Amino acid sequence: MAIPILIARAERDTGETMRAEEHHDVVIVGAGAAGVSCALECYDIQLDTVVFESKPEPGGQLAEIPHSVRNVAAGRFENGRALRRALEESSAILGDRLRVSHSALRADLGERWVEANGTRIHGKALVVCTGTARQNLPAAVDGAFGGDVTYQLEPRRDRFVGRDVVVIGSGDSAALDALELAATASSVRLVHRSGTLTARHDIVEQVRGEPRIEDLPGRELEKTTGGDRLEEIVLVRSAGGERLRLRVGGVIVKIARVPCTHLFQGQIELDRAGAIIVDSELRTSRDGVLAAGDVTAGSYPRVATALGQGVLAARSALRYVQGRP
Repeated sequence: MAIPILIARAERDTGETMRAEEHHDVVIVGAGAAGVSCALECYDIQLDTVVFESKPEPGGQLAEIPHSVRNVAAGRFENGRALRRALEESSAILGDRLRVSHSALRADLGERWVEANGTRIHGKALVVCTGTARQNLPAAVDGAFGGDVTYQLEPRRDRFVGRDVVVIGSGDSAALDALELAATASSVRLVHRSGTLTARHDIVEQVRGEPRIEDLPGRELEKTTGGDRLEEIVLVRSAGGERLRLRVGGVIVKIARVPCTHLFQGQIELDRAGAIIVDSELRTSRDGVLAAGDVTAGSYPRVATALGQGVLAARSALRYVQGRP
């Protein structure tokens, strides 16, 4: 039987016009794996909690995971969309404490409030679970040339059958896409700025053992050209500036994501990549402000990690609200 999902949805964003103020024990920004996990733990330990999410449904970036998820102890999931649905079902108990389509416009971490959809929401403790966002390459416009340039392989997989394709990136996602494409594409090239692939060792071994994948390290995408379909790209060597022209029929971009911390810059200690620096209890440089999930510095980008950090952040929030160290 389907579980009814009762979550608050915004009617509209009123910009700078404030309608109301709210006060809660804990305010959680972001309803991905870490945010929902934190909210469920807060609910369980009877903290007055609200969690809000800019997207129209909870789950954060889970829906973008194209491959199976097998390392969450509660079960195996066909892909990120299946896991997101499970997360949404679990979050139903939160009711209107979970507010989707609520975009944070302003935040004051010193005063511990966030403005979203015309309401200033105050928390005795505030937990940042904003995750990461996709980086866009200037030379690779998503959907260009009829979809031959894409940042998501899954919905356009059939376009690349029998074509020469390039995957931009060196991590797990890029390598996994290259392996999947090798089964049907004419050829696959992995292009990345780094000197070596940064994917997991076992995935790198699979790439090395696949004769249809060519590794092109130390290069960046400079240009894409074509008409209705993509025809050619230009790569530039990171050191030296030499250019290489390739006739290709597809580009899939899977480069590193960036932390979603623009709202908090200048208010909290970040590392050079823009991730939030936390201690072992997920406390930040701001009193009463915690962070969990992929947005934290040094985080291992796995769903299971985010789930665990969400619970830990809730415990730290409880201690802060109760005045305990």
